[in-house]
Amino acid sequence: MSNSSNTDQFEYYLSSLDELGEILIEADKIDSVSTGILRLTLGTIMASNGAIFVYNSNNQEISKLSSISIKNDREIFILDDSFIANIKVYQYGHLNFSEKPDWISGPLNRYLENSKIKTIIPLFHKNNLLGILFIGEKFMSQEFSDIDYKVLEIISNHLTEALYNYELIDNVEKKKTELNIKLLELETLFDIGVAISSVLDINELAEEVLFRAVSILNASKGMFIYQNPNSPILDILSIFNWSEENFLLSNKIDVFKQMQNGNRGLILTNKHSTEVQKKLKEDNLLIVPLRANQNLLGYMILCDKETRQGVEYFNDLDLDILTSLSNQAAVAMNNANLFKEITEAKQFNESILGSIATGVLTINAMGEIDSVNKAGEKILNLTSEDILNNHYMYVFDKDQEIIEIISKAEQNNKIITEINVPFLTVSNESIVNISAAPRMNASGISEGIVIAIEDISDVSKVKNTFKRYVSKQVVDNLLEDETKLKLGGEEREVTILFTDIRGFTSMSENMTPEEIVTTLNEYFSEMIDIVFKYDGTLDKIIGDELMVVFGAPLAAKDDTERALKTAIEMQSKIQELNKSRKQRREEPVLVGAGINKGYVVSGNIGSRDMMDYTVIGDTVNLGARLCSSAGPGEIIVSKEVVRRNKDKFSFEIMDPINVKGKKNKIEIFKVNY
Repeated sequence: MSNSSNTDQFEYYLSSLDELGEILIEADKIDSVSTGILRLTLGTIMASNGAIFVYNSNNQEISKLSSISIKNDREIFILDDSFIANIKVYQYGHLNFSEKPDWISGPLNRYLENSKIKTIIPLFHKNNLLGILFIGEKFMSQEFSDIDYKVLEIISNHLTEALYNYELIDNVEKKKTELNIKLLELETLFDIGVAISSVLDINELAEEVLFRAVSILNASKGMFIYQNPNSPILDILSIFNWSEENFLLSNKIDVFKQMQNGNRGLILTNKHSTEVQKKLKEDNLLIVPLRANQNLLGYMILCDKETRQGVEYFNDLDLDILTSLSNQAAVAMNNANLFKEITEAKQFNESILGSIATGVLTINAMGEIDSVNKAGEKILNLTSEDILNNHYMYVFDKDQEIIEIISKAEQNNKIITEINVPFLTVSNESIVNISAAPRMNASGISEGIVIAIEDISDVSKVKNTFKRYVSKQVVDNLLEDETKLKLGGEEREVTILFTDIRGFTSMSENMTPEEIVTTLNEYFSEMIDIVFKYDGTLDKIIGDELMVVFGAPLAAKDDTERALKTAIEMQSKIQELNKSRKQRREEPVLVGAGINKGYVVSGNIGSRDMMDYTVIGDTVNLGARLCSSAGPGEIIVSKEVVRRNKDKFSFEIMDPINVKGKKNKIEIFKVNY
């Protein structure tokens, strides 16, 4: 070749390289200019055909970037370890394929042979394979010159740098895209978190979360499952686009068992064959657990990720997104459960408090009343508006005793209870039982006071009125057990005391009705006080006669002893009474008494509307007969009374008496006092 030809060739090479530089500078992506680069390369060295392949180190694949004049235009080849190891030898030069190295085999070898590739130039950047340039035959079957190879080396260096730079740019773009996607996902998750945090209904929450999950991950189907703590069967709270809703799922299924101890979900494909895939009749599933405070609340299941290219498998990014969403959902679900429990507990407490007759008020640490039930409003005779948010000292300003009870419970941090407390807030006649207790929080710290007020005004009135007619024992016994206010009786052993004014009929003939009533009231007042002193039950008053029972309705071992003491004290009191009557120039009152011990029938006798608590039987009749036999100031008792008390009292035997209905005479005794 002449010098002129060499110069022209050299200028052509320079022009080609300059053009190559412009192409590389102006291009934003290698795939958009790869064909132009290849065409320029082939034209510069006068080659007939060629191809550029890029290398993926993740799977050891080379894929076609561009090709010219190659009929067998295969896209992808897998490189074995032998090829990777041997090609490194040529990273700073080229390989003449005509030598047919044995480490090039298989589909790639056939491709190179069929394409009549003569030269292989690996594209290395710092020992990292980026791609391969394949060059075919030179036109007119000429051999490539040293200058051709030198030009190829220069072009391959430029191409390698371009591939590297474009890869960097592509990676940056991918990272940028990923960051933008991640930012979008975070914003979406934040929006979802805000949306679901305000939902406090479990079913509504499940629907909202499932809809969001399906939308953000482009799933075709979805399911929100609740883990019932009392059953292995899983409850489907919400379902999306599944045609069959009667799925019977259990936490014993393999997939769910795997997730019971961990937070990581699972990606299932057609490569798996799990029981849950069979039950749901779907292969492509994404499943994540919903867990809050280490408590498993349920699961979310998505099916079929839909894209523009069709249905795809879910990936790790999808799993991360759904896991984040499930974590938010679990917290919201836990809050919803807590809200439900608190609401139910509040409703239950309010229902209980609303149904009881006892007034209940709660007082906070500031001393303000922050709750009151209906009974409390009624007892205080105030509306809730008048009570709530007011200091308890203001509400109970007239009741210093109640204020002191509350203060004492507050200061001593213990329960204080008082009964029969006058309640001046309502009226001077009101009586209450009150209890004040510390109001403790979960940590055991007092946050105020709870007070309970029971209005016993009506009971107190009834009790006090009732006591004017019957003994305290009868009143208390009946008020404690209302079942005793029924007709019927029972057999029991009692002691009967009868007293009678001697000659009262003749005495009253010389008295006005007013004087008779005055005398009897004076007499009975003194006698009945003595009866109640010794816990006797005043059965009845018949004219000037008293009938007293010891041992009914309440029994005691000393019934007879108390009856004797009552009779003795009665006679002593009559002596004092007669001294006063003598000073008033009134006739003395002379009383005889009789006491008997034995079995009677005790109970309520009469009708449902009107009944009388009394005792009946032969023992009662004999007691009355003993009283009739007693002279003024005498106490006559039966043999049974003496037998029970001969060591405590002095008795004198009297002449036996005849008693109606008795064949034999009855032994009687007089009490010496």
